[in-house]
Amino acid sequence: MKKHFLLLSNLIIILALMAGFASIVYKETKSYQNLSEEYLENIVGLANTDVSRQIESSMTKPVMVSKTMANDEFLKQWFSHERENQKNDLYMQQLYSYLSTYKEKYGYTTVFCISDQTGNYYVQDGLSKVISVNNEHDVWYYNFISSGNEYDLQIDTNEAKGNVITVFINFRMEDGDGKLLGVIGVGLEVSDLESIIRYYEENYDLSMYIVNVGGSLNSFDNNTDVFVSEEELARRTKVEGKILTDFSGESKLRWYTAENRRICLITKYDATLGWYLIVERDMNSISSSFRKGIMDNVIFMLISLAICIIVVTTVFLNFNRRIIEIENIDELTGLPNRKLFSMKYLSFVSKNQGRKKTFFMFDVDNFKNINDIHGHLFGNAILAMVGERLQNTMNGSGIAARWGGDEFVGILDATLDEAEDILNQFMDTLRNENKESCYHITVSAGIAEISETLSVEQMIKKVDKAVYCSKKSGKNQITVWKKEDSQVK
Repeated sequence: MKKHFLLLSNLIIILALMAGFASIVYKETKSYQNLSEEYLENIVGLANTDVSRQIESSMTKPVMVSKTMANDEFLKQWFSHERENQKNDLYMQQLYSYLSTYKEKYGYTTVFCISDQTGNYYVQDGLSKVISVNNEHDVWYYNFISSGNEYDLQIDTNEAKGNVITVFINFRMEDGDGKLLGVIGVGLEVSDLESIIRYYEENYDLSMYIVNVGGSLNSFDNNTDVFVSEEELARRTKVEGKILTDFSGESKLRWYTAENRRICLITKYDATLGWYLIVERDMNSISSSFRKGIMDNVIFMLISLAICIIVVTTVFLNFNRRIIEIENIDELTGLPNRKLFSMKYLSFVSKNQGRKKTFFMFDVDNFKNINDIHGHLFGNAILAMVGERLQNTMNGSGIAARWGGDEFVGILDATLDEAEDILNQFMDTLRNENKESCYHITVSAGIAEISETLSVEQMIKKVDKAVYCSKKSGKNQITVWKKEDSQVK
């Protein structure tokens, strides 16, 4: 019962330690995850704000330049007399020089204007084309002027520059009476804007997209690395449901899971440009370091737990061994009792294999008479004294025990001759103890060499015969059991 209690106590302590470590790891995991998410939200949010500012800054100037040109009196006057001067090269050159000046000054890819009266599409180098409602590439113009918007931004191919993908700023141009004269604006290569975004993507492990929802419909239905349609955005991000729903201009953050990745995504609408900027980053890179930290903690926990288990088990085993010894120590003599001696015998024999060992047994001569004459208390004192003298004489060279009544047994890490000398010293001690006493304490002993294949009960049978011989031969002597004299069955 007590053995089970100790085992249960050990198990409870180990489980408590495991629960404690698991709780610490769990709390640290949650805390680290929350910090990681907060860190990721800050990174994505700051990148969204910074990139929005840079893009808006980059695009505000072209918008203002286009607006300035749209309100320029020179252009209004020029378009008022365009039709009658189409054959006048000098007159036409004034427009080309005007457009070229803005291109060179600001470094735009193209500066253009379209006459609503003639449909002529002018660029800094001359007349590029005449737009037509039947030309799919020109549909943007008719959609824009019918929208009533003052300006818009569009992603389209630039026919005047070999169909390079270009961001166009289109500005409505009217005369003083509000009559439509045409559209004027500038074009910038998409790569100029994408370089800003690419810097953040490469340095902060982000993915960024721009969706142009404010521009009039045109024929361009392709996607670039950055400029994408809503459908393409949904495909790339794997977000279920509509993403672009907030036109307030405030950043909108959301978390979603796609392909076993937890991803933080922020969308922000820029009313000035009519664009959505989308920034996202998954937790994989952070999670790898996070998982490493957790794994280090788990390894530390397992090592600590193993050490604790070893320590606790060792302590409990020693405690259990000590409890067993205390429970099986003879109160009268302080020697092990029969049960504990049997346990120690097996341990002693296994630890000293290959070495000569001797088993002994003796009982106190005439002990019944001592009890009858002097009483049991006196007899008990004699047994206590015998046990004490035996321990002192053996001096740690073996194990002695009270087998029962006045019988004592023991094992010595010694040969038969050495063991006989030790027991003779013990018997001399008893004789000297009683020189001036009215009684004399002697013992009759038997010894035998220990066979490692025999149990303690079998060894008892051997030496018991030797003890019997000692008593039969006059007591107060030692008899050595020899194999040729007897055989233990």
